[in-house]
Amino acid sequence: MSWQKALRWIGCSVFSVFLTLTAFAQGDRGKAELKAGSGSITIDYGRPMSHGKDRVGEQEVGQVWRMGKDAATILMTPVDLAFGSVKVPKGKYSLFLTKAATDKYELIVNSQTGQWGTQHDSSKDFAKIPVKRESLPSLVEAFTIELKPAANGGAFEMMWGTTKLSAPFQFK
Repeated sequence: MSWQKALRWIGCSVFSVFLTLTAFAQGDRGKAELKAGSGSITIDYGRPMSHGKDRVGEQEVGQVWRMGKDAATILMTPVDLAFGSVKVPKGKYSLFLTKAATDKYELIVNSQTGQWGTQHDSSKDFAKIPVKRESLPSLVEAFTIELKPAANGGAFEMMWGTTKLSAPFQFK
C-alpha cells in the first residue's frame, strides 16, 4: 500500500470516528423551537429516560431539578416574554424545575449559563414561573420539552413519565 493510500485510509477512519462520537454526544439532546419576531425561541436540553417511572412526581418538595441531563437546559429568546405577570427579557437563561408544594411546580429561570445541569446557583434565579400539572394517559419514556404556538405567544410544555407541566406565555 502506498503512503498516499495509507494516509487516505487513516484520514477516513479518523473522520468516521469523529462523526460517530458527535452523533452519540448529540443523540441524547433535544431542542424545542418556536418562531418569534425575526428569530426563534429555542430550548436545548438533555433527554433522560424514565425507565417506566414518574420521575417528576417522585421529586421531593423543595428539590430543584435540572430539567434534563448533562449540561443545563438552556432557553434562548430573541423577544421579551411574559408568563402571566412574570416578565422574562430577551436573552439566554438556564431552566430548572422545583416542586414548591405537594402538587405545585415552578419553572426557574436562572441567569447563569454554561454550567453543568447539577450546578444550580439560586442567587442567580431571575424568576419562578408557576406551571400547570396534568396527568398523562400514557407514559412518556424520554423527557420531552415542546414550545407550542398560540396567538401572540405560545406555551411551554414538558412531559416525562406520566406528568405534563405547562405554562402559556405572550411575546412582549
